[in-house]
Amino acid sequence: MNAGAQRLAGRAAGQPGLPAAIFDLSRGKQALLTIAQPALGVLLALGGLPGWRVVAIGLPAACAASFCLYALNDLLDRKVDERSLQAGKAVVPEHDIDTTFVRHPLARGVLSLGVSVAWVGGLAVVAVAGTAALSATALLFFAAAAVTQFVYCALRSVTCWKTVLSGVMVGFGGLAGWAAVAPLRWSSLSLFAVLALWEIGGRNIANDLSDLDSDARVGIRTVASVYGPAAAARAAAAVAGGCLASTVLLPMPSVAVVLALALGAWSLAWPAVRLVRRPTPGQAASYFNHGSLYPDLLLIAALVGLALGAG
Repeated sequence: MNAGAQRLAGRAAGQPGLPAAIFDLSRGKQALLTIAQPALGVLLALGGLPGWRVVAIGLPAACAASFCLYALNDLLDRKVDERSLQAGKAVVPEHDIDTTFVRHPLARGVLSLGVSVAWVGGLAVVAVAGTAALSATALLFFAAAAVTQFVYCALRSVTCWKTVLSGVMVGFGGLAGWAAVAPLRWSSLSLFAVLALWEIGGRNIANDLSDLDSDARVGIRTVASVYGPAAAARAAAAVAGGCLASTVLLPMPSVAVVLALALGAWSLAWPAVRLVRRPTPGQAASYFNHGSLYPDLLLIAALVGLALGAG
């Protein structure tokens, strides 16, 4: 079925309209959660709240960058996503945090290629303008994240180790927030480590395990499709453990670190134990949903530590 026929079929089947489809092209719920990553960088860099100028410029820029990079992923993967949908990925897991209305609206034919390219391009302009207004270094990190996204997608059927690039890309997002308000220093590496390890162990490997059947059918190489679900579950748990261990190195008050670890036990540690015990796609989806919240919980912990003024 060609793209035009798919769009007609989608409308006939009651597919969501343009705003909803665009929202899911950018995986809107995840994109909104992702804003916490550069925000955490800002908070840790300053050791306090930013001024209104940073908020007024940085928040729209962070939103645009986040929505842009998620949509770019679907844009670059549109051909393989079409095959994945036919191979069973069209069935959305219950309570899927990645999908609000429709999974992969471009590959499904709900969105046209032209609209998708215009959306990504427009977001990129906003992200570049806002980031550049705050810091040239922050702009470099955004550009590096975009380039990493291109390379990651190009390696989809080449190596399962592309998961490391996914972590690097997310780590760049945190450093972009830091660099937007302050020079980088050694403690910023702890933020990069936490976010990179979280992305690899808390999201990427688990998300691939949840899509194991469709990925294997279309030749996408992931830790789960190469080494099997049990090995993928153990790998996700081990890397997530490294993320939690790295959390103690973040430049936060001790009360914030303790709170962050407690919240991490709920969002990462216990779901990881359950995944290792039962390494199924359904359990991986549940782990992914819980794990996706950790940077936001970290941001909350940092704000609590700041409010209490504890050391």
